[in-house]
Amino acid sequence: MKLEALLSVLPMSRNPSDEQAKVYVERAEEYDVLIRAEDADGALPVALAERIELEGAVIADVGAGTGRIARLLGGRVRHVHLVERAAPMLAVAKARLALEGIANVTLHEADARELPLDTDSVDAAVAGWVFGHFRHWMPEGWEDEVDRAIAEMQRVVRASGPVLIIETLGTGHETPRTHEALDEYFARLEEHHGFRRTWIRTDYQFDDAETAAEVLGGFFGDAMADRIREEGWARVPECTAIFERRA
Repeated sequence: MKLEALLSVLPMSRNPSDEQAKVYVERAEEYDVLIRAEDADGALPVALAERIELEGAVIADVGAGTGRIARLLGGRVRHVHLVERAAPMLAVAKARLALEGIANVTLHEADARELPLDTDSVDAAVAGWVFGHFRHWMPEGWEDEVDRAIAEMQRVVRASGPVLIIETLGTGHETPRTHEALDEYFARLEEHHGFRRTWIRTDYQFDDAETAAEVLGGFFGDAMADRIREEGWARVPECTAIFERRA
């Protein structure tokens, strides 16, 4: 789940990591409805195909959620390893992948910082909307946790393979927005780890503005729902960053 959405639904007086786990346990199906409306123009699979040699590839989908990356790439690669610590999210992923006839996958209930994969065992690793949460959950030690997760991705990817991190640059924005906490994290990726950033539009598309307000408002809060209604948006703009480096 994107950090900006998570912040809108978590009471700040509670432990954010515990509350995040609760969201994933209780709202996995709703979350899947959300992501299935995202990327109306199919920009993300094009961007991934430009960065990964898909034919015959074995991919690690880190922080897989309900299997979005596997559903985009599963029919074009040899195998996808989905790594996700929330069992309800994996259960939705398993069901959706089966419905789409994607069987070349292995599901792993595990943490991104301890990947259950052998060293040099995959051709590429993708982490979609995962590590940005560390900046919020672990304000005193997030750098070390991000570094640990990236080191794990680096470990499992064969030499010269791509390591890709996908993060939000703003839902409801037509161009990338600034965000103090995430921008600090992005700088860590670029300046400390050497990732190169590009961005794409991944707009949400719904049948009408009211549906858009209800679905996105459920994750991004009342202010987002109100804005969607005011703008009459059935299509809600969104910007997404892709950070890339080679193992």
